[in-house]
Amino acid sequence: SAAGQEVHLDTTMIGWWLSKFMAMILSVLYPAFESYKAIKTPSKEDDTQWLSYWVIFGIFTMGEFFLDIVICWIPFYYEAKLVFIMWLVSSYTKGALLIYNKYEASIDKVVKLVEDKLKSIQAQPKAQVEEKSEPSDKTD
Repeated sequence: SAAGQEVHLDTTMIGWWLSKFMAMILSVLYPAFESYKAIKTPSKEDDTQWLSYWVIFGIFTMGEFFLDIVICWIPFYYEAKLVFIMWLVSSYTKGALLIYNKYEASIDKVVKLVEDKLKSIQAQPKAQVEEKSEPSDKTD
């Protein structure tokens, strides 16, 4: 909405649209290009760097989605986000890899919980179909 965009404009130095555009280039386009290049090299090190980036970026993006109503009020959030993204993608700092390595055990636990939940959800329809297809013992 226009009112929501005014909030974004009032809390950024470079403007909401420009910061979103720059974030898209830094957080998606550049990492996609680097991931493509990493696939083409025989080294696993660059693959690990960029796969770690995508995991951390996905977690960050999900968190940002749910916190957007609060985040939009934080002054200079979008500029801080750009700096954070630059730190994540930098081949010098390898920020995403640092975060991934630090929180790998926690990430593994969450992934396991999600996998278990998805398996139970997938099993429910199958169990319901099997119940419905079993002949009924009731006689009218």
